Amino acid sequence: MNRVVVTAVSAITPLGNDIETSWKNLIAGKSGIGPITKFDAEGFDARIAGQVKDFDPTTFIDKKQARRMETFTQYSVACTKMLMEDAGWTVPESESHRTGVIIGVGLGGLATIESMHEKLQKRGPSKISPFFIPVLIANMAAGQVSIEAGAQGPNICTTTACASGTHAIGAAYTDIMLGRAT
Repeated sequence: MNRVVVTAVSAITPLGNDIETSWKNLIAGKSGIGPITKFDAEGFDARIAGQVKDFDPTTFIDKKQARRMETFTQYSVACTKMLMEDAGWTVPESESHRTGVIIGVGLGGLATIESMHEKLQKRGPSKISPFFIPVLIANMAAGQVSIEAGAQGPNICTTTACASGTHAIGAAYTDIMLGRAT
């Protein structure tokens, strides 16, 4: 029987942009909840949220590539780089076909949908980016992580609202237990 173990951790959260900072702030009882700053929340009943703050994707991703990624995909790639560094591991080419990526995403790129809708309304359909769909789809996170890591095995995205992450863990566990991935 194959064993399933956690060998590393990473995080980008409202409490910090890495696991150490997030954990330290959590243990200290700090809150990541505050006023919404990523859009004008005036007129909304709720104007507070848990937002990631001061995240710079170019710390982890080439600037040109980062522009072609929704924020959730940038977080996924950045967390993967931190995770692999924490594990001290890279995907061996000989095992790339058995190394998979399964990521849970509650929803895809709302910011991209919103900005493209605004462009459509103001400037017409010819101004919609050909990257519109590839940028916003939920499974882009798993796809970009696979490319970045060199993982060529199972690659899926679970999209089941708040249960997405739990379902992704279950799917990964199943793939390992059944020998589809190592």
